Amino acid sequence: MPYDAILLDMDGLMIDTEQLCAQAWRDAASELGTRIGEDTLHQLVGLSHQHCLRYLQQHPELSAHMPTLALLNRQYYHQQLQHGDIPLKPGITALLDWLRQQAIPCAVGTATEGPLAQLKLQRSQLAPYFRHVVSANDVANSKPAPDIYLAAAARLQVAPARCIVLEDSVHGASAALAANMRVIIVPDIVQPPASMAKQALAVCKDLFAARALLQQLRDA
Repeated sequence: MPYDAILLDMDGLMIDTEQLCAQAWRDAASELGTRIGEDTLHQLVGLSHQHCLRYLQQHPELSAHMPTLALLNRQYYHQQLQHGDIPLKPGITALLDWLRQQAIPCAVGTATEGPLAQLKLQRSQLAPYFRHVVSANDVANSKPAPDIYLAAAARLQVAPARCIVLEDSVHGASAALAANMRVIIVPDIVQPPASMAKQALAVCKDLFAARALLQQLRDA
């Protein structure tokens, strides 16, 4: 089935910030004399900050340190975003250039808060590619609910079934599927479970492979 628009996640898909976020949680926990296990950090991938806090609150060894843990995390993370490098994921510039050349509408759908999303897009120099950015602040429910991607499709005036979403996380892919959209998963930190991979249009090793698939679908 043809597609009319591409919706893209941001963190872990276009920019390599999931590792930065995980390290900010590690540093915050260390300052408080505790730690966050890697399995727990993996569960945070693709979630909004508020969803992360709710998830961490369920862990007794961490709940006693909230909200100080959350405050320190944001301090470490924002310092890196404002003054450190924000590396691009390999292939994203080539993909966005191709979408522009093909005149294929695209938008960002991110669980990140709006001002922080704009900061990341500006500092990574990806902002000029997008007229529409839907963030966690723009909807009632963030990922894995479908609201963000439904809002992005509405801004592009494209039916959900005619959109393809590019995602790196399980939570984000779940949001796309719940929105009745096809999803291409490009894993970052966490590989999708087999049940999720079966529901995806494809699981691609990188954005170069994702672009090749989109071109094949376009030419078919």
